[in-house]
Amino acid sequence: MKGGIITILSPDENKSKEIALKFGKLQDSGDILMYYRKQGDYILSTLVPKEYPSSIINSIKASSLSNKIIIVHNEYLDWRDGELLLLANSTGTKSLATHSDTDKLKKLIESSNLSNIEINRFLDEKSNIEAVEPRYEKFVYIDRSFTVKGVGAVMLGFSFMDIKVHDTLIALPSMQRVEIKNIQVLDEDQVSVNPGVRIGIALRNVKAEDVKDTYALVPDENNIKNNIKDELIKYPWSEIKLGSTYHFIAGGISVTGIIKAYENREIDVELSKPIPNIKRIIIADVNAKNRKPRIIGYLNTNFNKV
Repeated sequence: MKGGIITILSPDENKSKEIALKFGKLQDSGDILMYYRKQGDYILSTLVPKEYPSSIINSIKASSLSNKIIIVHNEYLDWRDGELLLLANSTGTKSLATHSDTDKLKKLIESSNLSNIEINRFLDEKSNIEAVEPRYEKFVYIDRSFTVKGVGAVMLGFSFMDIKVHDTLIALPSMQRVEIKNIQVLDEDQVSVNPGVRIGIALRNVKAEDVKDTYALVPDENNIKNNIKDELIKYPWSEIKLGSTYHFIAGGISVTGIIKAYENREIDVELSKPIPNIKRIIIADVNAKNRKPRIIGYLNTNFNKV
C-alpha cells in the first residue's frame, strides 16, 4: 500500500473544500480536513487547513506534510495570496498556483523570486492525482493517540517510511520504544505500508496515556534532532531576532525554538522538543502582528552538524 498527499491552500477556505471533494471523500474534520480516495493499492490524501488567514499554523503543518501543494487564488490578489506563495516555496514541494490571469500571477511570483511553483488557469484533477509521488523520510507523523477497548493504544498519522507489523520505533517526545502490533488503512488490516499513507497503528504492551503526546515515530536515535545548526534561507523582508522564540515546522510537526546565534546565514537553535531529521524545516513567526511576515524562511538541514 502506497500513497501521496496533496494540500490545497486558498484565501477562501470554501474554494479549497470544493476542490478537495473532487479529489476524495471527507473522512476527518479536525483542524486539518482530510479527504481520501483509494485507487487499487494507492491512496490519495487531500488536506485542507482551517482558520486561514486568522491563523497560519494549520496551513504550515498541512503544507509540510505534502508531496504536492495546490494554491487556488482569489480573482483579486492581495497579501494573503503572496503569503501562501511564500509558504509553498518554503516547503520545497512541487506546487501549482491557479488564477484566471496567469500573467498577473507570474509577475507576482517572479517579483518574489520564488521557484518550485507552476502556474495554470485551471486545475486538472486527474493529472494532479497522477503526478503525486511518495516522499521518503525516516519518520511516521502522528496526530492522534487514544485507547480502543480490546485493542489498547492506537495512533493515527501518516507514514513517510516503509513500516511493517512487529517494527520497533521510538516515540517522540517521550523517547519510549514501541512495537507495532497491527496496521490498518481505511479499516483494513495491512502487514506493511509504504510512505504517503494515512494509517492507524495499534501498539503492543503500551498504555495510551504513556504516549498520548506523541507526534512522531522514528526508527532510531540517529534520526532525531534536539537542536538545529543549519543554513537559514531567510526571505528578504523578514527578520530574525537573537533570543526570540519562533516556530519550527517539518513533516506536520511544530515545535518552538530559541535563536541562540545567527551569522553568515548559519543559525543555531535550541529546540523545546526533539524532532525527526527531516529534509526541510520551515521557520515561522505565527503570532506576527500588523501583517508583518509570518513565514520567515526555511532551513537547509545538515545532519552532520548536530
